[in-house]
Amino acid sequence: MNLLSRRAGSVKAAVVTTSLVVVFMCCVDRQENAVNWDVLEREELSPLSKDSKKLQTRDIVTPRLPDWGESPGVAGRGTWVPHLCPRYGQRGQRSRLEVSSRDFEAHLKLTWTPPDEGTIFFTQTSCSTFLSAREACAVESAAHHHPQRPVLVLMTAPVVNQTHPLMQVLSGLRSVRLAWLDLDEVFSEEPLRTWHRDRVWVMGEDRVAWVVSDAARVEVLRRYGGTYLDLDFITLRALPRSTNWLARIHVNLVNGGILSFSSGHPFLQAVVADIPSVFDPGMCCSIGPDLITQHLHRRCPDNVTIPASVTPDQFEICGDITVWPTKLFYPIPYGYPQFRTESIFTEGMGIGAAFFSSTKAVSLHLTHSLTHNTAVSVAGDSILKEAAVRNCPRVVEALKTHNMDL
Repeated sequence: MNLLSRRAGSVKAAVVTTSLVVVFMCCVDRQENAVNWDVLEREELSPLSKDSKKLQTRDIVTPRLPDWGESPGVAGRGTWVPHLCPRYGQRGQRSRLEVSSRDFEAHLKLTWTPPDEGTIFFTQTSCSTFLSAREACAVESAAHHHPQRPVLVLMTAPVVNQTHPLMQVLSGLRSVRLAWLDLDEVFSEEPLRTWHRDRVWVMGEDRVAWVVSDAARVEVLRRYGGTYLDLDFITLRALPRSTNWLARIHVNLVNGGILSFSSGHPFLQAVVADIPSVFDPGMCCSIGPDLITQHLHRRCPDNVTIPASVTPDQFEICGDITVWPTKLFYPIPYGYPQFRTESIFTEGMGIGAAFFSSTKAVSLHLTHSLTHNTAVSVAGDSILKEAAVRNCPRVVEALKTHNMDL
C-alpha cells in the first residue's frame, strides 16, 4: 500500500463511537505522564528478533514581501527560491513590489542554522511566513515535553511575519528557534547537490513542497543528526531517549514523518544515495516512506517484513535501528475507511476525554493532507482540542484571545 496519496480534500462528517478510541497499553510513569522507555524496550513490546465570526488565519494581514532579487532586507540570494516560492521570484519588478519600512519591520529575517543530534526539528516547505494553528501547536508541544532540548523550525520562507499572534507565541518559548531552510546549504553535498542544482525536484509540480521536505529531512539528519517531526504531529509525551528509530504507519509501510538518527548513519547514507535515481515526480512518496521502507526491508528482510510479521504491539529491530509500532506514534489509524482519521476532529460526543483517559500514545498524527480544511473549536470536546489544551496551552490561549479556530 502506497502512503496514501496525500490527497487533500474536505473531510466528510462521520458517525463515530468511542470504540474508535485506540488503546495502546505500555508502561507509563503516572506521576510524570511519560513513557518508561527502558521498561518498554525490555518487557512490554517484544521485538520480532533481538537481532533485528471567527478570525481565520487567512484574515491575518500579511505585509507584502520584499523582492528577492534586489531588496536588502532578505537573507541571501538563493537561486532556488523563485522555483519553490514564486512570491519571491519577481526579479526586476521592484516597482510592483515596493515595500515600506513598516513592512520590513513586520518581518524577521531568518538565517540558515543546522540542528545537532540533540535538536528536535521541523521543516515548513510551503513558503508561508507564519505557521498555522496546528503547526504552532506541534512546535509548542515538542518544546513542552522536552524543556531541556532545543527545538528548531526550518522554514523555506527567508523571512517570517513576526507580528502574527502565533509567531509571537513561538518567539516567547525559550527553547524554540526559527531558521531559514536554505536548500543551497542543505543540498551542498553530492549526490543531492546535482539533483538540487538541476532543480529536479521542481518536476514534483503540485507536490513540490512535499518532495523538498522528504529530501531535506533525511539529508539534514544524515549530515547533522537529530530528531525530526512533521508539523502535523502533536507530541503527547516525551519521545524515546535513544536515537536511530522510526515508526510504522501501516502494516506495509514505515513512515518518515517522525524519526531520529545520529549523523552519518549508514542507513541514511544509503537512502540519500538513492534519491536521484528513484525520484518519480508522478508518485507522492517515491523518496519518502516508500524509499525508507524498501531500504529497511533490504537491510533486514527477516526482521522488517512487508507486510509486518509482528503484532501491533511489537517493535522491530534492524541492526541498531528500532522500528516502533503504529499505535505508539499513530494512535488513530490513517486512511480508509476515512472516518478513523475524522474521529480526531469529531465534536459533541465526548471523544476527546475518552481518548485521553486510555491512550498511552506518544504523539497524535493529524494527517494534514486529508484534514487541513477541517476547523475545530477550542471550546469543543474533540480529540484535537483536548490534545491542544494539554500540550500546547500557550497556542490555545492565543487562539482564544484572537477568536481563531484550531
